[in-house]
Amino acid sequence: MSIISIGPLMIRADIVVFLVCALAGYIVLRLRLRQLPEQPWMLDLYVNALLIGFVCWKFGMLVFDPIRTWQNPTSLLYMTGGIKGIWLGVTVGFIYMAWRLNRNRNFITIWTQSAWIAGLTFGLSWLLFQSLVGAEGGSAWHLILGIAFLLLLITAWMQFNKPLSEFLTLGLGRNKAVVVVMAALLAWVVVDFTLDRNASNQGHRLSSEEIAEGLKPGLRAPDFILQDQAGHDIRLSQYQGQTVLLNFWASWCPPCKVEMPYMQDFYEKYKQDDVVILSVNMTHLEKSPQDPQTFAMDHGLTFPIVYDEQGSATALYNVVAYPTTYAISPDGIISERFQGAIDEDRMIRAVRKATNHDG
Repeated sequence: MSIISIGPLMIRADIVVFLVCALAGYIVLRLRLRQLPEQPWMLDLYVNALLIGFVCWKFGMLVFDPIRTWQNPTSLLYMTGGIKGIWLGVTVGFIYMAWRLNRNRNFITIWTQSAWIAGLTFGLSWLLFQSLVGAEGGSAWHLILGIAFLLLLITAWMQFNKPLSEFLTLGLGRNKAVVVVMAALLAWVVVDFTLDRNASNQGHRLSSEEIAEGLKPGLRAPDFILQDQAGHDIRLSQYQGQTVLLNFWASWCPPCKVEMPYMQDFYEKYKQDDVVILSVNMTHLEKSPQDPQTFAMDHGLTFPIVYDEQGSATALYNVVAYPTTYAISPDGIISERFQGAIDEDRMIRAVRKATNHDG
C-alpha cells in the first residue's frame, strides 16, 4: 500500500485504484447501454452497489475491530477494513443488488450481461494500473491475464444483444465453450509450470551481499547505525536472520498514533518467531527530543526504538510520508514498502511474504 502525493495532499493508492477502476467500469457500461431504456436503472444500480461496497470496506474496522476503533476514532481516517472489509463490501453489495433485482426481475438478463462487462473492465483496469505503477512493475502473469480479460471483454461486448445462454457461452454453444474453458485451464497449468521451471533454472541463488543495495523490492536494504534511548549503537544488519518491519514514525503524526497499538500487539504475538519491529523515530522532526520517549512510555511500546536525530536514516530510506514501513526478509532483502498506517492483518501478510522470500 502506497501514498499518492497531490501537492500537500496525501491519498491512499488503493483508494485511487478503486476509483479509477470503478470509473472505467462506469464509462464502458454507459457506452454499451447507450440508447437502451434500461441504462439509467443499471447505472444507478452499479453506482449504488459500488458506493455501498466502498463504505463497507473503508469503515469495516467498525465491524471487525470495534473496541480499538471506539478508543481511537481517527483510525477510520487512516485505516480500512482490509481483506475482511473487501469481502464484507462484496457481500453487502451483492445483497443490495439481489434486493433491487428481486423487485425488477425482468432486468436479470441485462444485469448479468452488464455485471460481466463491468467486472471485466474493472479487472482489466486494475491489471493495467498494477503493470504501470506497481512496486514490482508488470509481470508475465499480468500480461497473460490482461490479454485474457481484454479478449473476454471484446467477446462480451460483441455478444451483448444475444440471448443470455448464448452470451454466457461466448457465442460458441455449450460444448465448444466447455472445450475452450478446459483448454484455457490447461494453458494456465503449462504456463505456470514453465515460469516456475525457468525460475528454478536461473542458476545459483545470489547471496544478500551479491544483491545490489536499494529501496525497491528485491534489493538489499541499506544498513545504518542509530542509537537507542540508552545510547547503544544499533545496526539494522544486526537483525539479519530475522524478519524485520522497519518503521519510521513521529510522535506528532496522527496516522503514526493510530498505527502504534497495532504494532505493539503484533510484536507481542510474533516476537518469539524471529520477527522484530525496528522502530525509527524521526527525532529531527520532533519538537522536543523527549516527546518520542514520552510517547513510547504512554503507549507501552516494548519493541526496539532508535532515534534518527540527524535525519540520516530517514533520508537514506527516502521517507516522505509518515509513517513508512519496510518489510525486510531474514537475508536483508526488501520485500515491500508501505506508506501510511497499516493494521495487524497487513503486518502478518507482509511478514509472511518477507519470510518466504528467504529460502
